[in-house]
Amino acid sequence: MWKDQEASVCAPSLTDYEYAECFNAFKQACSEWGSMEQWLSEDFLARRSWAGPLDVLSVGSGTGDFDLKIMRHLINRWRVNAYVAVDPNAAHNQVFMNKFEESGLNVQGFQLLAQTFPCDGLSRKFDFVLLTHCLYYIPNRVQAIQAAVESLKDEGYLIIFHQTPLGVNEIQRRFLKQAKGHMDEMFSSRDVYRLLKELSLPFTFEIVDGILNVSDCLVPDSPKGKKLINFFLECRADCLPEEFRGRALDFIQELAFEDGGHPVIFHPVGVFCVRKNR
Repeated sequence: MWKDQEASVCAPSLTDYEYAECFNAFKQACSEWGSMEQWLSEDFLARRSWAGPLDVLSVGSGTGDFDLKIMRHLINRWRVNAYVAVDPNAAHNQVFMNKFEESGLNVQGFQLLAQTFPCDGLSRKFDFVLLTHCLYYIPNRVQAIQAAVESLKDEGYLIIFHQTPLGVNEIQRRFLKQAKGHMDEMFSSRDVYRLLKELSLPFTFEIVDGILNVSDCLVPDSPKGKKLINFFLECRADCLPEEFRGRALDFIQELAFEDGGHPVIFHPVGVFCVRKNR
């Protein structure tokens, strides 16, 4: 019988381009992005009374789809003085830049930094700092959170979007170490909660709904399904032994339930809001 603690079977890592493709497949299959946007627009931004103009920092900007929506919500109420996006993935950044240039959005001071966070080149303070699903990939998470808080203006806000222990995290807890050889990126909202407590930072915590359509994963040889599995396991999963991949698919099917005629799994998002006091 297969044991979860057996030696790893290690598949090759994804290139920046491959990861960007897999991430895009995941975004298309998951409703969390719409829920995150709704929370930002209706629960967070709607309650702010900033005088403006605003300075905004977005860490983990990816291909920019979410950031472009944030920009639209912001410029409906405020003038944006600077919008700085940080992501080390070169393939993501190129897509983001192209989309921004095509959007025609009147966002002054847009800057895209291809760096890890914390990073150089941040000479200003920000009204609003956003960490979007990025703390998994930052080795020193304490340093990152402290740097984000330190970059805030007085009365500024840090928002952290992070996966909960449900959904993709369940799959990764079961299979990631064997597939990838380590679990360095395993980090859920429980861990973020613990770190914020240890840092004695005042924060609120909420959970927003998310549903992940896994129907493509369960279709043999589905190109989109393969990208989703690669994203879950953060490697070239097609290079893993067939038995291992079969067990991962069986586990996904166990987690799934039917919604609108499709197999889906719960994938909610944890939202942390930290306010920097004077």
